[in-house]
Amino acid sequence: MKSNFSGRGTHTLRVTLLFAACVTWGVSVSAEGPLFADDEVLDLTIHAPLTTLMRQAKGASDVSGTVEFSDGTSAPISCNKYGISRLRECDLASLEINVEANDVRGTPFEGREILRLVTPCRLRGGYDKYTVLEYLVYRSYGVIADPALRVRLARVTFHDSERPARDQTGYAFFIEDIGRAAARRGQVWLDIQSQRTSDVDAAQLTIMTLFQYMVGNTDWSVVKGRPDDRCCHNIAVFGQEGVDLNTVVPFDFDQTGLVNPPYAAPPDAGLGIRRVTDRRYRGLCKHNGQLAGAIAVFNQKRPEIEALFSREELPYPKDRERALKYIEGFYDTINDPKKLLKRIIDHCR
Repeated sequence: MKSNFSGRGTHTLRVTLLFAACVTWGVSVSAEGPLFADDEVLDLTIHAPLTTLMRQAKGASDVSGTVEFSDGTSAPISCNKYGISRLRECDLASLEINVEANDVRGTPFEGREILRLVTPCRLRGGYDKYTVLEYLVYRSYGVIADPALRVRLARVTFHDSERPARDQTGYAFFIEDIGRAAARRGQVWLDIQSQRTSDVDAAQLTIMTLFQYMVGNTDWSVVKGRPDDRCCHNIAVFGQEGVDLNTVVPFDFDQTGLVNPPYAAPPDAGLGIRRVTDRRYRGLCKHNGQLAGAIAVFNQKRPEIEALFSREELPYPKDRERALKYIEGFYDTINDPKKLLKRIIDHCR
């Protein structure tokens, strides 16, 4: 099955997909709410039986709890875990939080019923610095490209109701639901198993690929996903009625070279890199003609990206400074013709 609407054969199927997407994700662009409209760090406390949640099997029932905001207001929640594969290395899974619309009116969650919270791998040892850096990777892609998933940094106190004396506070971030992100642009998150690179807009794909090189990420694919998941691996594919070419939106940056957590490792030995901090360009040779335009975009947006990592109100200044130096290495490469040829163009696929 082709991945763009123009190749699917019937208008009825296209309309069905659009209708199903709106029903499934309940999107009202005019009712987006305040969560991603503000850049201020959000303070809140989550009260829930977290020990039970982390021990239960995938697909088990949600657990009930409460979210409490800094102004003292609170709302009931139910939550479950996602990103379960990360639990091989981590103590804490990311959370899918469900709320009732009436319960969160007048709060930062207004206009949302499902929220996804990317949590630190561990709540001790400063592991939330990696969460802060991953948040900044998402923000950087939002500066460079559209569409992109929106994020909001939060300082969260995790109150385990089964271990009330062991409250832990760390930085986490909320990430926009992929379906809502697509609908916000009049698109649909395509439920496909694979696509061809020719199905994707070449200029947009080149910018995305160059961004993955900038942050040191090789753990992605734009042509297929895992056997039990939709296309593509760590990439969402957006399509639009009447538009032949799809767009791709990257996510899941916790094991990039820029973030560089202790548990990160290159996903593919065939790439010839030993550490995630070693960059490897995975762009297409047929798109090399798009590189000059993409590099111009990155150079134009460089001050905005650097400003994100230099925000004084954010924690871990030394780690953000390290990340900036990593980004400087990228700019040194793309603006030096010899390095561009050796490190990027000569490694196209």
